[in-house]
Amino acid sequence: MLARELLAVLSLLVASVCSAALLTALRLPSDMAPLVFAALFAAAAVAFRRLPLAAAPAPLRWFEAALIGWAALTGLLRLVPYAAQSLTGRLAAAVHWDDNWHVQELASLVNSERFPPLLNYQPDTHLHFYYVAWMPAAALAEMLQRFGLPAIKLAYGIGALLLALSAATILVAFLRHVLPAERRGAALAALVVAAAVPDGVALLIRWTGGLAGTPPADWLAHAEWWQRDLGVPNQLSSLTTLLVWVPHHLIAGAALLLAGVIATEPLSLKPRPSIAAMVAAGLLVAFAAFASVFALIGGLVALSPLLVRFAARPQTLVALAAAALVSAPLAYLYLNADSAGGFRVLLIYTRWAETFGGAAAGLTGLAFAALFLTAEIGWLAWLALRPPPSPLKSPLGRCAIAATLFVASTVVIGFSGANNWAMRGAIVPVVVIATCWAAVRADAAEGALRHGSRPALAAVPILVSLAAVTHVAEMARHGRDSVAAIDFAGETEACKARIMAANAGPPGPVDPTGWDCRAIYSLYGLERPFTKRDLSQPDRELMGRGP
Repeated sequence: MLARELLAVLSLLVASVCSAALLTALRLPSDMAPLVFAALFAAAAVAFRRLPLAAAPAPLRWFEAALIGWAALTGLLRLVPYAAQSLTGRLAAAVHWDDNWHVQELASLVNSERFPPLLNYQPDTHLHFYYVAWMPAAALAEMLQRFGLPAIKLAYGIGALLLALSAATILVAFLRHVLPAERRGAALAALVVAAAVPDGVALLIRWTGGLAGTPPADWLAHAEWWQRDLGVPNQLSSLTTLLVWVPHHLIAGAALLLAGVIATEPLSLKPRPSIAAMVAAGLLVAFAAFASVFALIGGLVALSPLLVRFAARPQTLVALAAAALVSAPLAYLYLNADSAGGFRVLLIYTRWAETFGGAAAGLTGLAFAALFLTAEIGWLAWLALRPPPSPLKSPLGRCAIAATLFVASTVVIGFSGANNWAMRGAIVPVVVIATCWAAVRADAAEGALRHGSRPALAAVPILVSLAAVTHVAEMARHGRDSVAAIDFAGETEACKARIMAANAGPPGPVDPTGWDCRAIYSLYGLERPFTKRDLSQPDRELMGRGP
């Protein structure tokens, strides 16, 4: 079980980065994307068919199937309104705020005459965003357009579903690769609890306050931002939040985990003496680099003890060469971008010092950040790393140390705007910490529960219940937003009709001047090139000067 599925996932990711690189390097027409993608997918499937991808070819256990099913649900809920738009001809709203720009990224890939792509809503600039995760959706959208079915938003929904399913499949494979069967359920439970407990507390506080006093404006408002509301922009994301909001970041982190699975032996994590494995691992690292630079950095730090084991092996040069070969044509995405965002050292300290005055206030802000981080993941890292046994004695333990150091760095290193250094950079570190805890503490935890340990009997149900509140509330919000997106009550029928008429019209730019659209994000539903007059900061994050 999983071998064929993992080969399909590997081929999907390899074809994504290789097709983007090839189309860009040769400046090929965009309408060649489906053919190039399909050819590279088939080539990857043939080239890597003999790799031992599934260390434990056993049927899915219930918790593994539940994870994949949960991921499928997040993708299907996003897909429903976009499919409804294609079936009914009525414009659907973006299910989530970020979807507005992801649809425009996809439109840029499809509508540009050739690669490197121009930005759909600002056609005199190039698209500068880590778009590689959306290449399967772009190939699908281009193919649909060839058959007279302009359906970029539908293709985006299908692409996001593929990414969510792929990430969940990789997580199952990673846990099977590094843990014996009896500890995998505990690892997944730890991953579900990680970063979710404080969000559950925040939700319960909001609901209790609403029942006792003034009801909140939104009972299901995104709980993840509670730290930012307290002046500490340093939150981590729960697994459901990642699946719902940022499957492209999640698949980037998962790609690094898959590279580890391919390049190492099961359980021992010793390097595999395989050229094909090194090529695949190098291409997966390149995929991660252009799907989420934040997930890439955090993942490489967390897995750095494994990377050290490859340093003296000549096969490593093959992986480096493969990564460099496909990265070279895409490097312009970062080098020539116009984005004003950037990394900020002592971001929290500076904000507190400026807001409340003085170094003491800044240090207080750092103290709160450390406290909140401990509540999210620090406690689990402490349980995983405290001896005995010494974490230095196992490769997974050493990776957990590196992962904890990265997570700790989020107290003093931030990123302007949404703090993706913490939220997305911590994807792989959180997985590694949860896995390490299961490797060294799962038996003790189960024994404590079995023998009626009062602390364990009290703590486990509380932690699981609070995490469940977070995940269920996030999925409930996702479902509510999906249903609301179908009707798009915030926009006039006239504006929606004009946008859909433009989408169904002949290829080429359109001018939305005078359409009198009411909702600020409606024009992001345009699947034809247009010029957006008023550019917001998120708009500018996608802009740049090309290669």
